[in-house]
Amino acid sequence: MKIVGILGSPRKGGNTETLLDIALVAAQEKGVVTDKIALRDKSIAPCDGCQACTETGKCVIEDDAQEIYQALFESDGIIWATPVYFWSMTSQTKTLIDRTYALTFPKLQLASKVAGLILVAGSQGCMNTASIFHQYFTYNHMFFAEFAWGYASAKGEIKKNALATNMAVEMVHQMTGLINAKLKYPEEFDAPIQRWVRKKYHR
Repeated sequence: MKIVGILGSPRKGGNTETLLDIALVAAQEKGVVTDKIALRDKSIAPCDGCQACTETGKCVIEDDAQEIYQALFESDGIIWATPVYFWSMTSQTKTLIDRTYALTFPKLQLASKVAGLILVAGSQGCMNTASIFHQYFTYNHMFFAEFAWGYASAKGEIKKNALATNMAVEMVHQMTGLINAKLKYPEEFDAPIQRWVRKKYHR
């Protein structure tokens, strides 16, 4: 079993990274192979809307997103971890999310993978951000655990939040349970429902 953590925080060693590290250690203690990808260390261009991926299922932009795609393919579970900026995810996270549009063609390439989510906000915005991610997981036909969240500002402050740190651990336990359940979306529904319906009904 392998779980990859996608860290969207631009701040090294911040509260979001702390929670993600706690989650990944908990996974390792259960015998899971883990990997952490810090987007701040990657060069990822924004989607340019060329639509070439709709024909090939591959993004034509050659940058660090290509190696991240491979890490996603090789994983059983994916944890997205981001601080909340202006009631949403960071720009680094959103850029990669947009670039995974290519992975929805010719079918949903991330379908049936198990997703986790870690959010840290200064005072508000976790629920709004979680809603966006849950729509993303549903669109990609991923199964997802409950998410871990906390509020903190100063670096390291999240360590004092027992609720947040314990949720990060228990989220991973849910993820491993879901992965072991070997859940699969029905193969005939291999695209987001609106795309599938347009194709089936020719409209």
